[in-house]
Amino acid sequence: MSETPDQYFSKTLEKGLRVISLFNQGRPNLSQTEISQLTGINMTSTFRFVNTLVRLGYLRKDRETKRLMPGTKIIALAINILRCSDFIQTVKPMVDEFHERHNVTVDVALIDEESMLILYRREAQETLTYRLSTMHREIHSTSLGKAYLALLPPEELEQALKSIKLVRRTPQTIVSKKELVRELEATRQRGYARSNEEYVPGLITLGAPLINPDGQHPVGSISFDFSTAQQSMESVEKAYAHLIIKLAQELSKVIPVMSEGI
Repeated sequence: MSETPDQYFSKTLEKGLRVISLFNQGRPNLSQTEISQLTGINMTSTFRFVNTLVRLGYLRKDRETKRLMPGTKIIALAINILRCSDFIQTVKPMVDEFHERHNVTVDVALIDEESMLILYRREAQETLTYRLSTMHREIHSTSLGKAYLALLPPEELEQALKSIKLVRRTPQTIVSKKELVRELEATRQRGYARSNEEYVPGLITLGAPLINPDGQHPVGSISFDFSTAQQSMESVEKAYAHLIIKLAQELSKVIPVMSEGI
C-alpha cells in the first residue's frame, strides 16, 4: 500500500497550532468569534479547540469578558524554546564566565517590536535582586530600554518615542519626552545607560547596547542590576561602567550570526 503525502499529517494539530499562533503583540487577546473568523475554522470546532487549550493551560479565558489570551503553559513553552536557541547557547557561556568573575546580576535582552524580551538572566549570589518581567514595554524606565533607544537612528528614535507611553513607575521615572531625549543623548556620550530607581524602588542598573555590526544598528541590550541597600549609583558606575561596555561589545560580535533566527 503506497503512502500518501498527507498520511502522517495531523489536521487537528495543525488547526490547534493555528489558534495559538494568532496571539501576538498586536493581538494580545481574542474572542472565540474572532478566532473562528481569523482561522476559518467553524464555531463548533473553534469552541472545542479553545476549551481544550484552556483546560491544558495554553490559553486562559477572562471570566467576565470571555476573551482568550495566552496561558502560563504557552509562555513557559516559549521561554524554554528561546533558551534552547543558538543565540542563548552562544550568549550563556560568555555571561556565565563574566558572572563567575564578578558576581553581578546580568540580563540579556533583545527588542521584540516595542518590548524588551529578556532571553537570559544570571543572578548574583548572596545579594538582593529584583526580577524584571520577561517581557516589558516600559523601556523608558530601564537601562535595558534606554541603552537600546539611545543608539537608534534619529528618525527611528522619533517614531519610537511617539509610541512609548511614559508611565510613571516610581517618583524617579522620567515622564517628560524632552527630559528622556536629553538622557538618551547623555547615554550616547557615556556609552552606557543608567536607571536610578526609575523602574522599581531600590533598584539601580547600568545598561549597554547590543549592536549588529553589519548595520551598526541596536538589536537589544544588557544590564547589570544592583540594590540600593548595597550599592550607590556612583559606586556602581565607578566599578562596572567600563565592564558593561566591554561585555556588550563582546556579545555584539555574535549578533550577526544569531539574530536572523530570533
